[in-house]
Amino acid sequence: MIPKDTIDQIFEIARIEEVVGDFVTLKKRGVNYIGNCPFHNEKTPSFTVSPTKGIYKCFGCGKGGGSINFIMEIEHFNYPEALKFVAKKYNIEIQEEEMTSEQAERANEKDSLFIVSNFANDYFQDILWNSKEGRSVGLSYFKERGFSEATIKKFELGYNPKAKDAFSKAALKKAYDKQVLVASGLSLINESSGQIVDRFSERTMFPIQSYSGRTLGFGGRAFNQNAKAKYLNSPETLIYHKSKVLYGLNFAKNAIGKEEMCYIVEGYTDVISMHQNGIENVVSASGTALTLEQIKLINRLAQNVVLLFDGDNAGIKATYKSINMILNEGMNVKIVAFPEGDDPDSFSKKLSTEEFKQFLTTEARDFIDYKINVSQLNEANDPTKITTIKRDIIKSISCIPDSLNRSQYCKTYSKKLDIAEEVLLSEVAKARASINKSAPSVVRSKAASQLHKKKQEKLNTTTKLLKLEEEVLRILINYGNDSFTLEGENENVAALIINELEADNITFTHPEFSEMYKEIIHIIEERGIIDLQHFINHPKNEISKKAIDLISNKHSISTNWVDRHKIYTGREDEKMRKTTEKAILSLKKGHVDKQITDLQQEIKEGTIDLKRIQLLSQLTQIKTQISKSLGRNVG
Repeated sequence: MIPKDTIDQIFEIARIEEVVGDFVTLKKRGVNYIGNCPFHNEKTPSFTVSPTKGIYKCFGCGKGGGSINFIMEIEHFNYPEALKFVAKKYNIEIQEEEMTSEQAERANEKDSLFIVSNFANDYFQDILWNSKEGRSVGLSYFKERGFSEATIKKFELGYNPKAKDAFSKAALKKAYDKQVLVASGLSLINESSGQIVDRFSERTMFPIQSYSGRTLGFGGRAFNQNAKAKYLNSPETLIYHKSKVLYGLNFAKNAIGKEEMCYIVEGYTDVISMHQNGIENVVSASGTALTLEQIKLINRLAQNVVLLFDGDNAGIKATYKSINMILNEGMNVKIVAFPEGDDPDSFSKKLSTEEFKQFLTTEARDFIDYKINVSQLNEANDPTKITTIKRDIIKSISCIPDSLNRSQYCKTYSKKLDIAEEVLLSEVAKARASINKSAPSVVRSKAASQLHKKKQEKLNTTTKLLKLEEEVLRILINYGNDSFTLEGENENVAALIINELEADNITFTHPEFSEMYKEIIHIIEERGIIDLQHFINHPKNEISKKAIDLISNKHSISTNWVDRHKIYTGREDEKMRKTTEKAILSLKKGHVDKQITDLQQEIKEGTIDLKRIQLLSQLTQIKTQISKSLGRNVG
C-alpha cells in the first residue's frame, strides 16, 4: 500500500499538462492547452487541459479527470499502478516492500502476468549478454543484422536457450507460479509428458511493450530449422492484445508527435533498423495485420501516416486494406515502395541517414498514385479491368470523412483517372451512400405508443430531477466554500444547502450523486472546507469524472465580449445567494413534482382512496408556494 504522504506528494508535484503531454500533442491557448482527444477520433480539438485547475476535459466524448485519472484511462491501470507511474516520472520514491514469491502468487492474475513478463525480459537479456550460447547465437545474429550494442540494449533484445525448458526451469526456481507461466504464454504443458516447457526455445527475443514501456509479450525468431514457425508471437493474454499494441510505439511516440507523421512497417527489425538510422517516428503491427485500434493509437499523436510495406502480393494486399481503414479515421496516408528485394531494414543499411530520409520523402506517394502504379492502370487495355481498378480507387476516396477533402481529391485526380470531375463526384457520393445506409423506421401499435408515452413522461420527470440534483452538487463543488451576506450576516454556501435539504428531508435519488453529497459533508466535517483536489483525484473513477464535469465550463464567455462590445453578463459568483436559493428551491420542487406524478399515475390506474387525494392536494399547494418563491428569486 502506498502511504498517504507519498500520494499527497505525487498530487502536489504532478503537473497535468506534463503528464498528458507525454501522450497527447498539446498547444497553448490562453491559460489552457488544447489537443485532439486520445479517447475518441476527432479532427477539431475539443480536448482541454487546465493547469490552474489541474484537470483535463474533452467536450466531445465527455471524459475528464486529473493526472492520475488520465493515466488510469489511457494505460488501463488501476489506482496504485497509475500513482506509481506518475511517481516514476517525477522521481518520487515509493517505499514499498518488495513482493515475496508467496505474495506474487496471491496477487491478482493481471499483476502476476506483468511481474512474470518483466522477469522473462530480464532473463532473456541476461542470457544474451552473459551466456556462451546467447553470445554465440543471439548476439552474433543481431550484430550480423547490423545492430549496434547500444541499439540492442535500447530495444532490450534477448535470447532464449536451445534447452526445451531453460526459461521455465529458471522461473520455477524463482518461485513463479506454474499456472501464471502458462497463462502468460511463455510456457506450455507438454501433452505427452505433462512437463512444463518453453514456447520460445532457441529464439532471439523481441519484447513487445505498452505505450508506457511495460512488457506485455514477446516475438521470437527461430534458429532451429525444424521450428514450425520462423517468427512466433506470444498468444493473447489478459495484458497482451495484439490488435491494440504497436511495436516500438513507446520509443516512437515523442518523435511521431514532433514530426506530425508516423511510418508504419511490417517487422520488428524494420523498426529497429530505422531507429538506428535516425528515423524514430516508426512502428509496426505486433504480429498481426494493421487494426483499427492500432490506427487510433497513432491518431492520438499525428494524422499523417506513411506505409512502408513489402512489395510482394501479401504486402500489396495489406497496404490496400490499411489505406481504407486509415482514410476512414480522417487521417492522411501515403505509401513508399522499395526497390525489388528490399525492405526498410535492408534498404536503410545501404544509405546514410540523410540519404534514407531523402528517399522516404521523395518516394512517398499519395494513395491514389500508388494504386494507379501498382494496378498498372495506365497500361491496362481491358475495359472491365480498367473499371474494376477505378471503382476500387473511388471506394477509397469515399472512405474520406471530410466532404471538402473528398471533393478536392476528385478535382485533383479526375484527369489522372480519366473521369470527368462531375462523374467522379457522383460515383464517390454513390459509394459513400452505400456505406451509410439509413436505419429502418420503427412502427408502433397504439397500445405500444401509449405505453411508450407513459414511460417517456416518467423518464422526463426523473431526468429533470437528476439535473436539479446535479445543479446543487455543481454549486457545492464550485462555490461551497464561499459566503454571501444574508440579513446582515455572512452565510456559507455549503451550510445553507446542507441545512435546507436536511430540514425538508431531501435526499439525492441518483446513487452516485448521493455518495458524492455524503462525502462532501464528511470532508467539511473533517477539514472544515470542501477540498476540490480530493474529488478531482478521487480513487473512484466515477466520482473523479463527475467532479471534473461539475467544474468544467464549456461555454465560458470570452473577455472580448466585454472589451469590444461592452456587454456585461455578470458572474455567477457575484450573484451567489440567488443562484444557491434558486437551486435549492428547484430541487425541492423537483421532488414534489415527482411525487405528484407518481400519485397521479396511481390514481389513473385505479388506486383511489381519500389519503392519496388529500396528499395530492397538499403537494399541489406546496408546489404552488415553491413556484411563487422561485418567481421572486428569479426576479
